[in-house]
Amino acid sequence: MQYKTLLVYLDPSERAQARLDFSLTLAGRFDAHLIGLYSPFAPEAREYFTVAGCAPYYNDYCNARRAQQEAAEESFRHALRRAGMEGEWIGFDDYAEQPIIRRSRHADLLVAGQAAPDDEAHSLRARFLEGVVMTSGRPVLVLPYAGALRPVGDSIVIAWDGSREAARAVHDAMALLPGAKRVTMLHIGTPAASGVATSGVATSDARIADLDAMLARHAVNVDFAQCMSDSDETAGDTLLSWVATSGCDLVVAGAYGHPHWRERLLGGVTRALLESATVPVLLSH
Repeated sequence: MQYKTLLVYLDPSERAQARLDFSLTLAGRFDAHLIGLYSPFAPEAREYFTVAGCAPYYNDYCNARRAQQEAAEESFRHALRRAGMEGEWIGFDDYAEQPIIRRSRHADLLVAGQAAPDDEAHSLRARFLEGVVMTSGRPVLVLPYAGALRPVGDSIVIAWDGSREAARAVHDAMALLPGAKRVTMLHIGTPAASGVATSGVATSDARIADLDAMLARHAVNVDFAQCMSDSDETAGDTLLSWVATSGCDLVVAGAYGHPHWRERLLGGVTRALLESATVPVLLSH
């Protein structure tokens, strides 16, 4: 499997150019068709008419947004020409969560970015990212909101818990795994999991062995690692700490292996990765 259609989400933020450059490098690696999908995170028009005297400023606001979109499109097309690559541009004048999700279903991989904590539209961006991961049906490569973005795929960590979502993520990452110099399958242990009966542990070990054998047939050699967390609620922080010291450049993980309401209430691995991962994360649900 290879990624032949990549879709990169672009917006007026400062991080958009870095996201585009990263996506161009990844698309070049797979000789892929790159789609730039642009949509601003902005309030609806009617919000400008709720306060007396604001309406006259709306035209100026629209003109500024239009100029931002035109500049982003020119930057995208220029980057394609410079790289000698094929691609296309899709632009929305307004925030377009559902159209983006529908378009992403026709791509092999969607590239998006974390919401920065100091972003005025943080909650809107975070909700959008979560919605894309949960409902697009496609793998989403989430890039960190800070730091240099370097090519991924030399050292990959698979966050493995045996769930359907984790299995889906492994297969969605198969385009990257065979080319990695190092692949580590990491299991986060918790006190609750350590109380599983011996037969359950044996079953788990057998499943890991089966996965190892499957990956070996794809010429993927896997190392195994485990670290302990105080509880399910802190497993995300444990994973982030391990990643920070591992030297890996990509995390592969299933999204929301626990019920979604539980992740919302307690946090969890998915939320930690979406909010605080310092390396790119490939998420599948």
